[in-house]
Amino acid sequence: MSARWFVKKAARRSVALGSFVTGTVGARTLAASGPRARVLTYHRIGHEPREPFCVSPDAFEAQMRFLSERRLAVNLDQLLAFVAGREALPDGACLVTIDDGCVSTLTEALPILRRWGVPAIAFVTSSLAGLDPEVLPERYLSWDELREVADSGFIEIGSHAHTHRALGAMPPEEALEEARTSKATLERELGREVRAFAYPFGTYGDFDPVTERALADVGYRIAFNSMHGVVRSGMDPISLPRIKVEGGEGLVMFRLLAGGGMDAWRVVDRNLWRLQRVREEIGK
Repeated sequence: MSARWFVKKAARRSVALGSFVTGTVGARTLAASGPRARVLTYHRIGHEPREPFCVSPDAFEAQMRFLSERRLAVNLDQLLAFVAGREALPDGACLVTIDDGCVSTLTEALPILRRWGVPAIAFVTSSLAGLDPEVLPERYLSWDELREVADSGFIEIGSHAHTHRALGAMPPEEALEEARTSKATLERELGREVRAFAYPFGTYGDFDPVTERALADVGYRIAFNSMHGVVRSGMDPISLPRIKVEGGEGLVMFRLLAGGGMDAWRVVDRNLWRLQRVREEIGK
């Protein structure tokens, strides 16, 4: 695990720094038509050394302060309007998203978001609310806690499917039911519309045109995968990329990825998925 941690961190730093040193980010900026936004993905906020899915509270605070002071933080309404071409955003605007619905979303993330006036979306797996699986470092938020989060005015609740399985691996009818059940459950328990969806895992094998159609048919207005990249006006709102923020990385790295340094990681996403498929075929 230690070797893998250092290799992954070195690779991310190389991509982020390389994008700026070689002028790739600048070239993309010149070639792009109009401003670009990015959707940042978090999972847990806490103290778990060498755990990429857990960002420390101090690091999260510094990152939210950065977005707040530079007026780069936007909410879901603004991003929806931007994608539809109805509203302009500053180039480099960021939407904060937090996956899985773990308790640190309430205890750690919410106070920091409130302090800096940064809006966010928490993507929740509806069947896991209130559970405390022994295999996970954090329990899931209860329904009462989810209502507290939703009522805060800073975090909107979105769907992370009903059972946290890959929609792309399901038959179309099952994927449709997974999306529908999650939306209906969250709306019934929280008493408010659920507009956004984030694919569990979110790699190339986890979404496709069939799942995108299912989400649109159920009534989601916007959906996110886990492929790195930017969001531009005019894109299909039902399949937008996100940028993963990892633990163990300082503010310099965050500023790089928020500014476009990790956009090129999309190539890594694509190749890692292909390698995984090759291993699966060999194992058959």
